Amino acid sequence: MDDSWTSQLIGQTVNAIEQWEGGTCAITLTGGYNVQIESLWRLLISGTLTRTSQDEGQLFGLNEPVHAVSELAGKLLGHTLIAVQVAQGTADLTLHFGVLILQAVADSSGYEAWQVVGPSGMVAVGQGGGNVVVYG
Repeated sequence: MDDSWTSQLIGQTVNAIEQWEGGTCAITLTGGYNVQIESLWRLLISGTLTRTSQDEGQLFGLNEPVHAVSELAGKLLGHTLIAVQVAQGTADLTLHFGVLILQAVADSSGYEAWQVVGPSGMVAVGQGGGNVVVYG
């Protein structure tokens, strides 16, 4: 797999995180990069599972339902990406922001899990079945 697209992301900072219609979690990075997670995502802090996209709307004994994307934004905004990994065989995407780690976990063998769109027209896609294709 060509890893040159992942190296472009290193050093970029999180500018915005929002949830698009249909549930896609969209992360805007500096440099004109956008990460779109269309599958299960999970946030780890110091190696401990802190929140997942599946937690959205759950109470978990709290006074208000969980707003997972808002919490994710509160943790990641302003943090700089220091490493990117793509797992062979699953195409799970792992974004390292120091002790904060965001994982896009492929949860379908047929649907894409994530896309990374770059400023020069580059698009990397984590396809169902664990393949990664890069265009541009």
